[in-house]
Amino acid sequence: MEFLLLGSLTVRRAGTSLELGGPRQRAVLMMLLLHANEAVSVAQLTDAVWDAPPVSPESNLRTYVAGLRKVLGDRLITRPGHGYQLVVEPGELDLDTFNALVRQGEEAAAESDAEAAADLFAQALAKWQGTPAPNAGPLLHAEFTRLRERRLAAVERYARAALELGRFDDVIDRLRRETAQQPLREELWAQLMLALDRSGRRGEALEAYAAARKHVVEQLGVEPGARLRQLQQVILESRVPSPAALNAHRQLPMDIAEFTGREAELRRLCSPEAHTTVVISAIEGMAGVGKTKLAVRAAHQLVERYPDVQLWADLHGFDADELPADPSAVLESFLRLLGVPGGQIPESLAERAALYRDRLAGKRALVLLDNAAGEDQVRPLLPGGASCLVLITSRRSLMGLDGAKSVFLDVFTADEAIALLSRIAGADRISADPGGAARVAELCGHLPIAVALAAKRLARRPQWTVADLVAQLERGGGLGVRGVFDLSYQALPDHQRRFFRLLGLHPGEDVTADSAAALAGLTAYEAEDLLETLLDEHLLQQHTPGRYSLHDLLRTYAVEQVVAAEPPPARALARRRVLDWYVHTSWHASLQLNPVRKLDIATADPSVHPRTFDDRDAALRWCDTERANLVAAVRDAAQHGLPVHSWSLAQCLWDFFNLRKHWADWIDTHTVALAAARSAGDRVGEGLTLVTLGIGLREIRRHDEAIECSLQALTIFRALGDRARQERVLNNLGIAYMVTGRVDDALECYEQSAEIARSLGNSHTEAVLLNNIGLMHADAGRFDQALARYLRSLELRASIKDPYSEAILLNNIGEVYRGLADFPSAVSYVDRALETFRRIGDLFGQAESLDNLGLALEGLGDRRGAEKCWVESVTLFEELGEPKADEVRSRL
Repeated sequence: MEFLLLGSLTVRRAGTSLELGGPRQRAVLMMLLLHANEAVSVAQLTDAVWDAPPVSPESNLRTYVAGLRKVLGDRLITRPGHGYQLVVEPGELDLDTFNALVRQGEEAAAESDAEAAADLFAQALAKWQGTPAPNAGPLLHAEFTRLRERRLAAVERYARAALELGRFDDVIDRLRRETAQQPLREELWAQLMLALDRSGRRGEALEAYAAARKHVVEQLGVEPGARLRQLQQVILESRVPSPAALNAHRQLPMDIAEFTGREAELRRLCSPEAHTTVVISAIEGMAGVGKTKLAVRAAHQLVERYPDVQLWADLHGFDADELPADPSAVLESFLRLLGVPGGQIPESLAERAALYRDRLAGKRALVLLDNAAGEDQVRPLLPGGASCLVLITSRRSLMGLDGAKSVFLDVFTADEAIALLSRIAGADRISADPGGAARVAELCGHLPIAVALAAKRLARRPQWTVADLVAQLERGGGLGVRGVFDLSYQALPDHQRRFFRLLGLHPGEDVTADSAAALAGLTAYEAEDLLETLLDEHLLQQHTPGRYSLHDLLRTYAVEQVVAAEPPPARALARRRVLDWYVHTSWHASLQLNPVRKLDIATADPSVHPRTFDDRDAALRWCDTERANLVAAVRDAAQHGLPVHSWSLAQCLWDFFNLRKHWADWIDTHTVALAAARSAGDRVGEGLTLVTLGIGLREIRRHDEAIECSLQALTIFRALGDRARQERVLNNLGIAYMVTGRVDDALECYEQSAEIARSLGNSHTEAVLLNNIGLMHADAGRFDQALARYLRSLELRASIKDPYSEAILLNNIGEVYRGLADFPSAVSYVDRALETFRRIGDLFGQAESLDNLGLALEGLGDRRGAEKCWVESVTLFEELGEPKADEVRSRL
């Protein structure tokens, strides 16, 4: 026999459809099929068939069962005392096949076999021949709601796997149909937006967001969730690579328009060849020889062969002002770009490398690693599959890497140098004096960066001949790059020379007009004009629009010039201004990320104009983009005698680090800031840094160190008589004690903190603490004590507009009343919690309170009401991917 439940109910014997009777008889059959090979009770069948059951439903059910038995024969058996059971053989029921295919798809996805997963989910979805809509009772409606949710979850999993494989058209067609039928399901819209954007249809992706928002606002009265809003911003700004972007894995720097020569090297790097392992090409050579330019040009030529993923990182192997990049930190960045949430990135280098290789498995990926310090830095960053290619640049030999193909890059040949001169300065001028052009190349040591600077010098002076340039270079005092740097630098007007050398003081790897303006005491408009001028003069580089950087050699030169030309007070003032800008801009960002938190910082220099942010998303994007510079600024302030800037900036950043789960940056910056505060004897800075360092250590489960930080901070604030900060530290210490099982110590900390909050009139904090205390008493079974704290917390919340926290508290009160066996009160409070969670659109809160409400109704003897709550709770938990769905399902 063949039983088809996923669509219009059909039963076939030997290919012939059988007559199944009227709507109620068919409802009985549906319920039996949903629980095939299990006994289904009369009570369950009653709830499945009728909204309002007749006086004696058993008699009607016997009639329906008899009618079905005429069709199904001995497949339908009576289980005395248990109800009825329909016997179904393996492979006969489409629902069983659907469930089996979904399970196999989930297993394939867990093993990162996207192709198998997509095919299995597609086969599962093909089993659905329509949308079942039974004319029946509430239990059957709930069962089919659960089934439809399971189907939608399979649609989302299929879309995720197909997107990974680049099957955009298939995904778009399916998701357009699904969103039309399920306009409030935001994950379907999100995947449709991703598919449209990745297939180059950005405008349609943004139209999809507008349609999703219209449905959500009109039908629910709220804005779309964070995922959709963030995805819209990523698509809007996708022309600028963003470390925060979802799956922002096309990261190559801009190609160089004036690239010249290196034809043989390019052919060697780009020639196709058969291979069974990851291809590794190491470009080696001295500073300024053009390794990065060659690697970027080759990467852009290879993109068509490696279209799935392109990753890029500057490893800072030879940066005089910055330590070589930690491979673990680079892997964290890559994993985020590949769509791994920060909270799911492992801590150890080995685990990160394994997850990175897993994410790139089967993908045609190109990884560009610039300025590598050596093999040990590079090895963890190598993909594992033969479908990937790695381009590495370094001043050292990397032949220790297994299978690496070395491309040694020497200085230009005379012909290549003259070709670059012609491209920049003009072919007519160079061909008019070939001997002079050869002499310019010789004076530049044939070093590409020096040749480019000399050519730009000539291009900017149309009245000069090549002979004039030769004379200038010869007067400069010798051959090589230093002479060319001097010539270019000395030719700048005074204000441009000053601006260039001050860039040697800027923390981090690149600058913007805003940060450079603070450094030089200018407006952003003036700074941008100067940056563009230096870019035109080849004294700056630009990998992404709006961000400028110095070549390693030019950065060293700028540092030398600023030390020689600017007295120490002037250098200190410039450094203070740019750090002021970072501190105050970060402070404005923190106001958006955590408006409740109060953070005092010192006044900035009057010439500094920090950025402000219109909303949370804008603040988060800025933090993401500036992250490397912000971390460098904390260290720079500590190294140059500005401890307040160091610890203040660390304080401003910890909300960002917490949101993005940048744990390594969190711990590193706070460790540096703590040492700076201690070296200056700054007790307030030391105490504040200990507090947030302790929170970070707790997050990475270094609990003993976290507790020690909190204890040290508590000692400091007690010595200073700062009760407000004692309150905060005691709360954090209580949490640390609680997660380590030291319940009595945690309770004592919470009680002390609540008492301080009460004495200071801090109602919000007191309410939070009373809730924490209530939770601990409830966990210990001390329900009377828990209830007293909860009810007092609820009183305090009457004047605080925080519906989310109030809903959690109402749900907690309901749990305590259940513990006290006062089920009517439990139902009353949990009902209020559920209503609030629904109003604010919190699905997890709804699922939790529905489970709690079901337990309370069960206590009242309302089994049917409890069952309805649990069915809805399971549906929501499954939609959210929460394991608690299984626990609630077991109650059913």
